[in-house]
Amino acid sequence: MRTSTTTVASPFLAAPRMARTSKGRDTEVRQLLRVHWLEMSRNRSSFIFVLIFPFLMLGMFLGLTHLMSSTTEQAPDFSVVIVPMGLCLAITGTCTTLTAGPIAEYRSKGTLRALSTTPISRSSFLLTHMAVRLILSFLLSGALIVLGMVLGIVGIDSLGRVLIASIPTTILFLGVGYLIGGLMKSGQGATNLATAVQLIALFTSGVAFPFTLLPESALKIVNLLPTAYFGDLLFWTTGSPLQRYSTWLDFLIVTICALVIVPLAIRTFRWDTREK
Repeated sequence: MRTSTTTVASPFLAAPRMARTSKGRDTEVRQLLRVHWLEMSRNRSSFIFVLIFPFLMLGMFLGLTHLMSSTTEQAPDFSVVIVPMGLCLAITGTCTTLTAGPIAEYRSKGTLRALSTTPISRSSFLLTHMAVRLILSFLLSGALIVLGMVLGIVGIDSLGRVLIASIPTTILFLGVGYLIGGLMKSGQGATNLATAVQLIALFTSGVAFPFTLLPESALKIVNLLPTAYFGDLLFWTTGSPLQRYSTWLDFLIVTICALVIVPLAIRTFRWDTREK
């Protein structure tokens, strides 16, 4: 992902120093949110892919279900996995792919270093950067649940559940995104690695390949993977019969992982390419 320095940095570097009044802070936050949104959506191919890929996968597997059910009586029912799969792709895509690349690009172009010469604080910069991703992740998750309700796959209670489950899962994968973006030297390299992490999470969470199909010996290994509890939490949001663990255990494991990853991302984050 290639990012123009002027596109990203100019709203910060050219802005006059504002008085730290309530109105000034509100204006600063609005400007930062707008800049982060423009930067996130500037790479049209990556942005549109993250937006539509969950819905494409949902439609593809739903079509397979109808096609196979019309040809055989023992066809697999993909309806129990398509919404959790879409949620997995939406959360990991927004929080890793659309996070790691722009952050690495900001640093490689010197934008993060240049913040020290502007009235914009580092905390405000990162908090608004995070807020844009949180909002997009919540919107995509909500849209997938609504679509599932329209298709008769999930119930209305899934709306509340997905809001609750999105908090620890989104924070966890945002931590992963900032960890990758904080360490990688280039935006493209960070995006590629984040995409690989997304695919690993997809196939080790059980939402793409249900763990109920695995032998008992393989399940013992699966039970050690934190992503298995992430996927199980997504099954809980949709009321899927594929949920294998207790809900409280899912929340506990995901929260613990977030409490480990986020401080690690903070500790290893580099504002300048020259930092070691």
